[in-house]
Amino acid sequence: MNKIMAGVIAIIFSIAFGVQGATTQEKIQQHQLKELVKLTGVRDIQLSPDGQHFSVVFRDNSQEKLAIFITASKQARSVFHVRGARRSVREVNWINSHRVIYSVQESYSNDKSLRDTGEIFGANIDGTKHDILVGGQVFKRATTSRIQQDKPKKGRHKIVDLLSGDDEHILVAFYPWILKGKFYRQNPHSIPSVYKLNVYTGRKKLVTKLSMPQATAMTDSNAQVRFSMGLSDDNYSMTSYRQKQSDPWQRFIIPNFPGTHIQPLAFAENNKSVFVSAVVNGVTAAIFRVNLDDFSYVKMSHDPVVSPSRYISNHQNKGIIIVAKDRALPSYDYLKPNDKKSILHQTLVSSFPAHDIRITSSTDDGMLSTVFVFSDQNSGDFYLFNSQENSAQHLFAASAWLVPELMAKMSPITIKARDNTKIHGYLTLPISGSKGLPMVVLPHGGPHGIRDRWGYDWEVQVLANSGYAVLQVNYRGSDGYGVAFREAGYRHWGTLMQDDITDATLAMIDSGVADRHKICIYGASYGAYAALMGAAKEPELYKCTIGSMGVYDLPMMFTKGDITRRASGLSYLTRVLGSDIEDLKRRSPVNHVKNIKANILLIHGEKDERAPIEQAQALKSALKAADKPYQWLALRNEAHGYYDEKNRLRIYEKILKFLDENIGN
Repeated sequence: MNKIMAGVIAIIFSIAFGVQGATTQEKIQQHQLKELVKLTGVRDIQLSPDGQHFSVVFRDNSQEKLAIFITASKQARSVFHVRGARRSVREVNWINSHRVIYSVQESYSNDKSLRDTGEIFGANIDGTKHDILVGGQVFKRATTSRIQQDKPKKGRHKIVDLLSGDDEHILVAFYPWILKGKFYRQNPHSIPSVYKLNVYTGRKKLVTKLSMPQATAMTDSNAQVRFSMGLSDDNYSMTSYRQKQSDPWQRFIIPNFPGTHIQPLAFAENNKSVFVSAVVNGVTAAIFRVNLDDFSYVKMSHDPVVSPSRYISNHQNKGIIIVAKDRALPSYDYLKPNDKKSILHQTLVSSFPAHDIRITSSTDDGMLSTVFVFSDQNSGDFYLFNSQENSAQHLFAASAWLVPELMAKMSPITIKARDNTKIHGYLTLPISGSKGLPMVVLPHGGPHGIRDRWGYDWEVQVLANSGYAVLQVNYRGSDGYGVAFREAGYRHWGTLMQDDITDATLAMIDSGVADRHKICIYGASYGAYAALMGAAKEPELYKCTIGSMGVYDLPMMFTKGDITRRASGLSYLTRVLGSDIEDLKRRSPVNHVKNIKANILLIHGEKDERAPIEQAQALKSALKAADKPYQWLALRNEAHGYYDEKNRLRIYEKILKFLDENIGN
């Protein structure tokens, strides 16, 4: 093994296994803030089809690289990385037992957020034929781009089908970009094309066009493109279907069907029926199997409280055999309980109590599988499971420097809002106590299409490990609890949605968990809006408030930022916020700063396009005009989200100091 390979492998093993043989007390001493804010060290482990090798994506400083290991010996065979500053491996797929492909992500020099570059690389497992197949370095400024006009169109390539049984080709959809100012952006008007791509030569052959701009494709069990799904400018689902790939596209309509918001999920193995998700009675989504000849249907799975969170196919990636739900803790409906993968999944769930399971890959025969096991206290471990021997062998920890036993537990809660609606959420208590605690209320961002879930959350653990109870609330407007619950939040930013957060906070006080004199509300994006609006609406409830990359002036959302660059974005804002300017002003924290008694900390990335820094500057101006003190932290090289470990550390040093000054013991 050469010195470079040996050094890289040493990095992988130090990340994956951490410091060995340390005592519990030594581990406690190592459990500092800088460990809690570190980015994941190992992710995305996948087996080759024959099980002889597996791939690992690992972090080497700021770059994520790809390593190929020999399964039997656990020895590294090769390592791949993307040349160029700020460029890393994104997603990895095995094409056959000797070749992998991977996509690429990149950040700007002045913006740490990660973007798909549109490139796909291929490599043999022995390190040979490591070449770019499609795409180019198109996120560079146009004035310095080395890509010439006679090169292929610039855009993103998305895998549609890995073409099981074909060792040389995959199907990809191509989404062209257009030049906007100095950067390339997605073309909202271009209809995607689907190509058959040779993973050795990079040659492409046009297969078909999709039905509308930005549509996604779904193939049947024979890799024929038969569904095309997209959104209209009004953000309504538009699904097209055809009996054969050569047929013209037609709207997909199921006569006399009892559900709405129909979304195709996967073809059944025989291609004669399709699994769809559809909302029942205007509430939550159910899974149906629909016969494509006569449109008869059978309901396969339905929960009246939550919609499905994900779907699991069999070892051949056909059909749907398991439906996952997140009512409070993860649970599963086994549609085919006797399927090999269903049996494996049930075995793993019972073998790892108080954890959740992801089967990340399997061999063609299903004998070997890689499994990701995680919990609220454990950021995750990867195992190699042998179904023939019924044994699990530990491979790597995602973040081995963390000690699960020292992490706080996240417990599901349910409270009744003031109108008796049930509101769900999670409460995380520090190891040090359970009553009369200082508490941080942590509303999630989004707000629509997002919800809080049970599992490892590094921000929650930072706060809990610092002695704070942490309250997360799936207020109305949150995703996962059905269409009616989500749409109940439309045009109720700062009113009904805010009241749900308030009611959950008061419930924690009434239960004795939280000290009513030591409560802070902190959030990012919409969560920052809720944090500042909460402090304005409930000035006696919160001792302090923290807003990170937030929106504070609702009318400004229509004039600043990237949401309204597309017609669908403007339609979305109008739908969820309304268009009454005076009403928007009434629901904007920037216009209610005089009511705020809480101490204020504002954090913002200067390169944020989703919630541009003008939002925070407007709030700063209003605070100054009202003679309200505040603390301020701006990150010059961050956008909407904080991706740099040094910045994460800097941010949380500031946050924890602020919390300690206001609600610390």
